[in-house]
Order: sequence, then structure tokens, then C-alpha cells
Amino acid sequence: MLQCRKEERGTMKKAEISEKHLLLFQEYQHSIPVIYSVLEGQYDGNLFVDSEHNTQMAVLFTPFAFHFVAGNADFEKVVDVLDQTIFHQYLEETGEKEAIVFCPDQQWDKVLDEVFAKHHGVKDGRKIFHLNRDRFAQAQASRTDLHGLQKTLHYEQENGAKSKYLVCRILDGEACVSYCSGFMSGRGHAEIDVFTEERYRGKGYAREASITLIRALLASGIEPDWCTWPYRTESEKLALSIGYELKRTVPAHIWIENG
Repeated sequence: MLQCRKEERGTMKKAEISEKHLLLFQEYQHSIPVIYSVLEGQYDGNLFVDSEHNTQMAVLFTPFAFHFVAGNADFEKVVDVLDQTIFHQYLEETGEKEAIVFCPDQQWDKVLDEVFAKHHGVKDGRKIFHLNRDRFAQAQASRTDLHGLQKTLHYEQENGAKSKYLVCRILDGEACVSYCSGFMSGRGHAEIDVFTEERYRGKGYAREASITLIRALLASGIEPDWCTWPYRTESEKLALSIGYELKRTVPAHIWIENG
């Protein structure tokens, strides 16, 4: 009977997300809107746990290729269990060609080092920024003239979202040339996403869209989270220009098929 329980513990099972699972991810100090946009039901995702009744370890798979481990990193045979869950139960069954896995602390980071070494994965860092409210207030004093373009701020529901999120768009006629959205939200945070069409770049439109959206989020009591990869230097420059400060760089374990 004891042996049977050990075997059951060696394989993680897909679980229906419930309120009890939210507690497992509270140790995260980054990626909060990404995690909770799935846990709170804004987007579909998959949660794997070692046990439905006494959960010690969980892996959350989101539809954005960003995935998260949580719980007890001292779990028995944790490297083998994670390898099975990520690379066989999830990636093989879904056919996904890429996975980026995050963790909440150094102990989990070492575990993921071992897991991804088995598959020739790589490790990068994701930059996490925090908004300095005073500096943001100063940035608002130098707003961009849109030179005849229009600005809209409204709620949208695209790309599989089950609830609406706030978007600021800069329009040239009917064409959107730049936008800033808080397309993932949860636990009082929103993930900022910014884009500008190439021929409209360098004119301050992304900055104006970002300031407009962030003001609206703050007025609603929502913390706007800005994160970026090291190679996204323009995103970092924009963040710094409107009052964000680099808080930390968190490890990201990356696997791409034939990468």
C-alpha cells in the first residue's frame, strides 16, 4: 500500500484550478499577473499537481509559453517528476515547440537547472521593473503631441481572454499605429504590453500610450507590471523614461525544439 502511494506521487496529474491552489503561488514576487490571469480564470491554462488532496508541488502552464513551478522543491525525485511533467505530459501531448519556465527562489532554480540540462535548454534572465510613482508623475509633465493622430482608451477582449482588459491605442485614421495594453491581470496587478508599427517608431507614441494606460490602471487600484528580456533594449528605455526602476532579474529556463 505504501509503495502504491509512492508511485502515485511520482506522476503529476492535471487538476481543476481551485482557490486552494492560489496559495501555492503566493511565494512569487514576480510574474503575478501572468500567473493569476490563469488561476483567476481570465485565460485558460493547465495545472498539474502531485496530489489533489495534499498538494505539495504544482506546475502551472499558461497559454503564453510562460510556465511556473511552485511548492516544495525538496519533493522526492523532484527532477525526474518535473522532467516527466514538463517534457512528456505537457509538451509531448500538446505539441508545443517552446517552453519558458520560471521559479520563485534559488532552490527551485537549481532544480530547473538539472531538468533543463537533460534537454539542452538555456538559461536567460527576465528583467522585472517597479513603478516609482513620483518619477511617473514627473514623466506626465512632458507628454507627446500626437500631431493629428487620435488616442482611444477602452476595454477589449481578444486572443482567448475570457474577460476584458484595458487598452490605449494611437490611431492614424482607422489604423492602429501604437498601443499599450494590460492584457493579463490578476491579484491586483496587470502585465504591460507595448507595440508600435515600425514606420511610426521614435515619435513618442508608445510613451504616450503607456502613460495613458498606466494612469488609468493606477486610478483603478491596479499595479502596472513591466517586464522585459535583456535584448529588448527599447522596452527598457521606455520603461525607465516613464518612471520605472529595475527591481531584479529573475532566471528563466528556456527550451525550444531544435533551438
